[in-house]
Amino acid sequence: MKLLNINKNFLKRSLLKIILLFGWVILVLYPNPGNLFTSVYRLQNPPVMPMQVSDLTIQLQLEGAPPAEIEQLVYRKLPYRYDWEVYNMPWYFPTLEETLQNGTGDCKARFLLFASILEELDIPYYKNISLTHVWVDYEGKPASILENQEEALFITDQNGQARFSMPRPDLERASQNFYNGFWEVMPTDKKVLLLSGFPLIFGIFPLSQTLLQKPRLPALPERNRRNKL
Repeated sequence: MKLLNINKNFLKRSLLKIILLFGWVILVLYPNPGNLFTSVYRLQNPPVMPMQVSDLTIQLQLEGAPPAEIEQLVYRKLPYRYDWEVYNMPWYFPTLEETLQNGTGDCKARFLLFASILEELDIPYYKNISLTHVWVDYEGKPASILENQEEALFITDQNGQARFSMPRPDLERASQNFYNGFWEVMPTDKKVLLLSGFPLIFGIFPLSQTLLQKPRLPALPERNRRNKL
């Protein structure tokens, strides 16, 4: 019974540590957690806005241009930068307005602009999502290391019809991409703050356990015990 109680207490403490660590990580990375929930929603429902790029489409004379040419234009217009560098968050799905205002972004920003132009020109496309990447697929698009059917986890057509695809990703490259985009470009003060929570949380439990232990009275000498009897 005593062993069972010890195991229960251990599990409770472990669960509480996990909850506290998760809360600490979210607090440090997303001081406004609403940005995270909004980004998840936009990943599922990207705010593609063809009307916002109608002037850009006319200005750049994209009528009749093949998708591959438009894609290269998007890449030139939006130089690649990580979300940490643009929005001071590890992962953020912007609006098209934010994308055009900043003039830079990662794959999500490029997806928004590219998809908006394709919709304005009535060119069909697919939204592909892998473990570390979001990209536009279209008929005749050549496969690349990052953008191919083996990497795709979800494929969604222009009408919002989604299907799951069993991916066969390059896990080594995916983990390196995650490290580059999450840790390597993270501001130093964020790294320090994030890591400081681990010893803080783990240090609370030994201290609290010590404080909650009942103090033991010193043992009485043998003669005093006899007199007491």
